[in-house]
Amino acid sequence: MSKESLPMFKFIVVGDQSVGKSSFVKQYSESQFIEGMSKATVGVEFVKKLVIVDKRRVELQIWDTAGQEQFRSMIKSFYRGAAAVFVLYSINQRDSFEKLQDWLSELHESAHEEIIKILVGNKSDMERCVQKEEAEKFMNANNFSLFFETSAKTGENVEKAFVEAVKLVIMRMFTSESFKNSIKTTKKTPANSKQNTSRSDQPIQEVTQSSSKPIQLQTQNNQENNHAKKQCC
Repeated sequence: MSKESLPMFKFIVVGDQSVGKSSFVKQYSESQFIEGMSKATVGVEFVKKLVIVDKRRVELQIWDTAGQEQFRSMIKSFYRGAAAVFVLYSINQRDSFEKLQDWLSELHESAHEEIIKILVGNKSDMERCVQKEEAEKFMNANNFSLFFETSAKTGENVEKAFVEAVKLVIMRMFTSESFKNSIKTTKKTPANSKQNTSRSDQPIQEVTQSSSKPIQLQTQNNQENNHAKKQCC
């Protein structure tokens, strides 16, 4: 690829309210976990992160969506152009696992048919209500590409989930023209731009830049903003 461009992959994170989507994204983008984080995502927020996976430099745009029902119709439009979707449930909340089929139905309606699907059982540090074998069965029955049990608190498998997703996106770009055409894959990089590079413990990935704060998008109306419930999502 040209030195003046780099791949840009859009990832979207969905799942029921309170499964830890925002904490999952924050752990990956900033290596942080805020105990008792209770502010609900209102609409959609996103963070950017520059990474190197298998010697390829990539910009990730990670879209963190609200789990509340009133935002569902708005969120559908954000599947457009997404290369991968992380579908989260909490291993300590049985109802969040049972609602996965609803999220899949929405995904099938709104996303490209070749979007890479990653099933994530979050909160693996807590007491289990959903068995791993159940999730693996659900994964296989619904054509997910990957499955991870993660902890946004300890960081277990969080980085691995994103790294493996990037690898799959790159692979699919080379094997499917329709997939490649369905995602926005390239952005310009100024020739004189400077970036600080820090190396991660895993040689397959180097973090070059991450956003310090998510960017909150405008929601349906101000009234919904003011009345959104302050619960973890």
